[in-house]
Amino acid sequence: MRLVLLSPADRLLLLKFDTPRFTAWCTTGGGVDDGESLIEAARRELWEETGHTDADFGPVVWRRQHLLTLDGEPRRMVEHYFLVRARSEDLTDANWTEDERRVVKAMRWWTHAEIAASSEPIFPGGLAGHLGRLLAGDVPAEPVWVGY
Repeated sequence: MRLVLLSPADRLLLLKFDTPRFTAWCTTGGGVDDGESLIEAARRELWEETGHTDADFGPVVWRRQHLLTLDGEPRRMVEHYFLVRARSEDLTDANWTEDERRVVKAMRWWTHAEIAASSEPIFPGGLAGHLGRLLAGDVPAEPVWVGY
């Protein structure tokens, strides 16, 4: 589960992950715990990764499927991206898990133009184009696949 977390200024929050396998900027989000719904996981991850508890949750706008190796085991990941509007750009890492502290090296609000111009790896692929459509008001009625 992932968040397309937009600030009041239409900037997108991305976290920089640095692991032995890759370094890249990604949207906020994470796994769904046993017994959690997708929306419950989204709200928990929002609080854990940003400190925000008061945000406007929209629909799942994108889906992505990929393979990821976790603890030495390949796993097929299916990500659901919720469109979320934050009420401010204030951030805190006070609620981060130990795993997040180990691999997240930065978090930053990005403009659409900054994402489009960046040469750094940013996931999901094609993010600038997908984000541009959302910012133009093209919110899909059904989630769009943004990668496999």
